[in-house]
Amino acid sequence: MTTVQLDLPNDLLALPNQTTESLRVLAREALLVRLYDQGVISSGWAAQTLGVSRRVFLDLLGAYRVSEFDAQVDVVDEARHG
Repeated sequence: MTTVQLDLPNDLLALPNQTTESLRVLAREALLVRLYDQGVISSGWAAQTLGVSRRVFLDLLGAYRVSEFDAQVDVVDEARHG
């Protein structure tokens, strides 16, 4: 797996319930949701990368207000990774 370093203001850790780990998880989730939204990756691939079921990832899309429906989804790829 590739590691990406992200510089963030230290003030973020002063916010309620924020830790280095919670920010890492949030950044990873947000990146995968955005890549899915752009049509770069499938929901199955994103779910597998996050270590969750496809259903959990699709529910996560709702939290980010991203539609789980995309007319350009590769159904074969979805079935392979879902």
